[in-house]
Amino acid sequence: MSLTSFYFLIFVLCTVLLYYAAPAKYRWTVLLAASVVFYVSYSIVGIFILSATALITYFSALRIEKIGDGYKSWLAENKQNASREERHARKKASQSHQRRYVAFVVTVSVGLLFLFKYYGYFASGINRAFSAHLWTAENLLLPLGISFYSLQLIGYVIDVSRGITKAEKNPLKVILYGSFFLSIMQGPFNRYNHLMPQLCREEKTKLSFYKFKLAVLKISWGYIKKMCIADQIGCIAREVFTNYTNYSGLGIALGMIAFAVQLYADFSGYMDIICGIGELMGIEMPQNFRQPFFSGNMSEFWRRWHITLGAWLKDYIFYPILKSKAFLKMNKGLSKTLGKKAGERIPTYLGMFILWTLIGAWHGAGFNYVFGVGILQFIYIVSGELTKPLTDRLNKLLHLKEGSLPLRIIQSVRCTLLMIFAWVFFNSSSFTAAVHMLGRLFAGKPGLSQIQAVFYSDSGILSGSGKIWLIYIVLCVLVLLIADFLHEKDVFIREKIEKKPYVARVLVYLTIVFSIIVFGAYGDQVDVSNFIYFNF
Repeated sequence: MSLTSFYFLIFVLCTVLLYYAAPAKYRWTVLLAASVVFYVSYSIVGIFILSATALITYFSALRIEKIGDGYKSWLAENKQNASREERHARKKASQSHQRRYVAFVVTVSVGLLFLFKYYGYFASGINRAFSAHLWTAENLLLPLGISFYSLQLIGYVIDVSRGITKAEKNPLKVILYGSFFLSIMQGPFNRYNHLMPQLCREEKTKLSFYKFKLAVLKISWGYIKKMCIADQIGCIAREVFTNYTNYSGLGIALGMIAFAVQLYADFSGYMDIICGIGELMGIEMPQNFRQPFFSGNMSEFWRRWHITLGAWLKDYIFYPILKSKAFLKMNKGLSKTLGKKAGERIPTYLGMFILWTLIGAWHGAGFNYVFGVGILQFIYIVSGELTKPLTDRLNKLLHLKEGSLPLRIIQSVRCTLLMIFAWVFFNSSSFTAAVHMLGRLFAGKPGLSQIQAVFYSDSGILSGSGKIWLIYIVLCVLVLLIADFLHEKDVFIREKIEKKPYVARVLVYLTIVFSIIVFGAYGDQVDVSNFIYFNF
């Protein structure tokens, strides 16, 4: 059930109507039923895999909480009589017992994720390298959202072990948490103690007409991003990346820029759609984008792009790594031999390298993902930190003050160009293909003939005047930049629209509708069924 299909709109309408028609205490069952229906529309087998993982997580969380409560009860009864050593030993034993259940959930979730997403890649590689005959899992279909719900369920059980959230007593609510249809496809990552109180609230809530209009405007803006921008410009990116050997120089550059615009419009458009649908039911989904192309450096870029993934990985992987015994011991040893600064930096950078390698691997099973979305981002961030004293001196020589508009523009352009380069690896079929494509970026003579070749290719994907396409691309980029600039200045466009006179509002609504109809993706060559991150 594609988010851009008419069936999905009917599905959302029915879900919202049933949600408000149901008694408040049972509304979560409507969301559970809707989530199951949505999931089954993609995969019947997948819902059983998801449910089994959620139930394993449910029972493990209950055991973890029971172990923790047992220790607390013992401590309350024996606080006066037990020695400090005895209390410490009892606490350590309790935590060790809890960690076994956490490890069990992590093993099951990561094991299933590896089987469905990565095993075939490694098995095929081993077969090629050693002439082996391992099963390559060619008949396995990737369950919808496994990369997202696996991490969410792992985060939930870790939060229970840390005492951040209470273990859920109803197994169906854990299944709802894992399968919630607004986040199962592409996120955002929801924390249990943020999402579930909203899904399972028992007080009666109503949807005002004003909030309804704001939600519809947000959903509409998401569809414009997806259908009018991402899918149209995606035709150019697909042509260049698929047939990059036919292009060089400006033709390759056009394809790279087109994909950057497509990826941002596609992913952020999806988030606008699902966040808007959440608003229709009074459910606040966490922010996943915050004007990333206005970032001053790469660290800031990743605090603005896919925010919930970065926060999850920091809380559950990066910080635990830095606090582990091995890293604390490394810190202490290096501080003695190389000095305090080196003792702090080297373990931190090693932890960052592990983190970014995992981020790259999470996106896909090829080295192009590990390098482009992982290792290369680590290189960007670390080199930026190490060269900061030099860039600060250079800015001073050029009289560029920190926070000034010229400097912010330079920094934003730099971040954007670095990400456009990195996304070549993300969108290429392999690491080798990405390197070859980048090599062709600097091949051939400069000129506009390569750009013309893209628009008048033999693929039949593009049609019409090349000048019109170029104007369309420029307008799309300007629309995204202006919207993000206003959001950066805390100007909320949809609220401004709703304050306008009736005639002005009607004109805006009609413009939105006709934009989707006229400029929305159409034709046999345009795929509007899938979002880019749907594959992960």
